[in-house]
This record gives sequence, structure tokens and C-alpha cells, in this order.
Amino acid sequence: MGEGQKLILVADDDKDLVTALSIRLRAAGYGVVGAHDGEEAFAVAQEHRPDLIILDVRMPAGGGFSSIDKIKHSLNTRNIPVIFLTAFDDEEMREEARRLGAAGFFRKPFDDAEFMGAIQSVLSRA
Repeated sequence: MGEGQKLILVADDDKDLVTALSIRLRAAGYGVVGAHDGEEAFAVAQEHRPDLIILDVRMPAGGGFSSIDKIKHSLNTRNIPVIFLTAFDDEEMREEARRLGAAGFFRKPFDDAEFMGAIQSVLSRA
């Protein structure tokens, strides 16, 4: 990873999506680490302390909501912003994401320019 490069953790049980997002984020100049379930996402966040976490809401071994709860209650990771990415979208889910401190919420498939803009905006505040 380059000096001063922002690191993003992408956690989704869809391995193809993690790969595609990783390629897109690296092309935009970010460092990327991946995880494929909730437990792995928490462990990777603890180890690498990324600048941003992109979390799927529904994953095995603890979905996004239980993962953000653990992340926000850990001294190591509580200040890391989280953006949710999900195929399932309803107002209740969005409200829960806000309540848990999410910095953003996107439905799959997402608009690339809007998503990348949100990432840049969140990282500029971090």
C-alpha cells in the first residue's frame, strides 16, 4: 500500500462482488482488504484498522448490523466509518443503519459515480 493511501475493507459474502469492488477501488487509488462474512470482517478490521468499511447487510457468521455493532463497540475500530451495501432495501433497514452509525447506505446494484462519490466524501471527513 502506498504512503498516505486510504485503506478500505470490503465485506460481502458475494466473492465476485468483493473482487469487482476491489478492482474498482484500487483503480481509484485506494488500498483494499476483503472479508466474506461478519466474523472475518470484524477480525480484518481489528488487524488492519481500515479508513472505511463497506459492509453487506446479510452475510453468514454475523451480518452487517451485528458486525457494525461489534466494530463500533471496539476501541480499535469504533471511529471507522461504515457504508452499508445490500440487495435488500427498506426504510426499516435504512433506519437501523442510521441508528447504528452508518455513514451511508447503498442498494445493489448501485450507481458507480454516486457510490464512489460517497466513499470520497466519507474519507475526506475521516
